[in-house]
Amino acid sequence: MAELNLSSPHSRFLRLLLIIVFFLASSLIPFVGLLFLMTLPLVLFALCIHNDPMKVLVAFFSGLCVILIILSLIHEVLPIFALAAMGLAGILMSQTARKNYSIEFVVLLPSFVILSAIIVYFVYGGIQLSISPWQLLEKYITEAVELNIKLYSRLPLKPEEIKSITDSKPSVILLFTHIFPALCVIAVLFTIWINVLIGNKLLHKSGIILPNFSALSEWQAPNWLVWIFIAGGGLSLVPHNPIRYLGINIFMVASFIYLLQGLAIVSFFFQSKNISIFFRYLFYFLIAIQQILMIAIAAVGFFDIWIDFRKYSRKDQATN
Repeated sequence: MAELNLSSPHSRFLRLLLIIVFFLASSLIPFVGLLFLMTLPLVLFALCIHNDPMKVLVAFFSGLCVILIILSLIHEVLPIFALAAMGLAGILMSQTARKNYSIEFVVLLPSFVILSAIIVYFVYGGIQLSISPWQLLEKYITEAVELNIKLYSRLPLKPEEIKSITDSKPSVILLFTHIFPALCVIAVLFTIWINVLIGNKLLHKSGIILPNFSALSEWQAPNWLVWIFIAGGGLSLVPHNPIRYLGINIFMVASFIYLLQGLAIVSFFFQSKNISIFFRYLFYFLIAIQQILMIAIAAVGFFDIWIDFRKYSRKDQATN
């Protein structure tokens, strides 16, 4: 019997297929699967950079077919939209990075694919239940809020506190339903941004340097974003609900982009001062759990338009 040659093209393709099927299948596991799903773009991104992109694409669609067959047997095919979108996002990340597109394009194009898949999910799910996509969204948010109220009711709270939480249920559902577009955009942008950052680190360690990824700490939002930020803030003050919620959504997304710029400034400061990795991750952890710090970092990103905080670190480096 002939030995299997692990360096042969067929063996390399089989290895790619097994890796991709493993991550696709693991993404369907309850709770833990979310971590695999969120890192799926990173996996496809790295595989495409290290291998022939066409082979990775064929292996990915082959893996999707395997998972689709399994899902169809249990009459649950909706998860295939999430798997397909996240995988394609990683492939698009690699292709745009290979062609030296700007970091904005590398992030925005995959994000658009994922957001489109989310829209398709709600449209398809609504058709299946004979309701509108918006009603399906309200249904999911209502279920999530009711689950949280049940969890709070089990805590050692006073009866009046529990009653206050229960009475606020309609307003909470209304709020989260109307700001869901912004929350969705922010979550997708953040997921792709993190995948890009981690992917760039891993590629750099393996000796692969992507030119447009070499100075992410220098990144800044376009100057015209300030007008969208101001417009969103102004519209959020309008008493007419549809306009007000539109303004809130715009304001939230613009604020998040300034948060990313603020984080780039923080990263630049850490690099220029040679701050240890431990203290860097400690500070990032504090930002994640402290809303005040998050707002402060976003404010730094916003005022960087006029102040240019990084120039002070550059002056210190020039004088040393």
